[in-house]
Amino acid sequence: MRFISGRAIAKPFRFLSIGGKPNLEFWFTQAVILLSTMLGVYLASFAGFEIAVNFDRYQRLSDARNLEISLRAEVSDNITKVEQWAISYKDGPMLWHDSRFAPRESYKLDDVIWLTMRNSSTTFELAPETLTSIRRFYSAVEQNKTVLFQQTQSNALAKKAIKNMALVAKEARTEILDKMDDDIVRLDAELKKVLD
Repeated sequence: MRFISGRAIAKPFRFLSIGGKPNLEFWFTQAVILLSTMLGVYLASFAGFEIAVNFDRYQRLSDARNLEISLRAEVSDNITKVEQWAISYKDGPMLWHDSRFAPRESYKLDDVIWLTMRNSSTTFELAPETLTSIRRFYSAVEQNKTVLFQQTQSNALAKKAIKNMALVAKEARTEILDKMDDDIVRLDAELKKVLD
């Protein structure tokens, strides 16, 4: 059997040598640099992904909070309006029944935020129970206003409709606004948690 020299074995690994002499230290250093770069890229991309996810979550929570605050202000104003309508009916019922004294449009709820929410994906970030309660409040007020406007004078139907409106406003003040306040506090806590 023929003896194979060290030179014959080294020929296939010529690319590992510099100037014909093997240089393992150089290649070890290159391997460490390559692995460090790969690890650095992985860690940086993971950190970037986490930051992007947290930013998106913060943005959604912030949008939901701002929408809820705006909607709460609108609903609160509308509740106050309905309460004032109920009080003012006793003093001048014909303002409701005779369109010559006051146009029907003067008895309209503000619903800019409510209508605008239909085109926002943030709407469904709000609690469904709150949205349902607000929808029912607006619907009940509109139904009772319709009954009032159909009467030509103050009668039992008109008095019952105005009484129902006052009752709906009272329930909305205690139920809807309290729920919305709790939701806003919850969203504030979640926003704080994202920032920490």
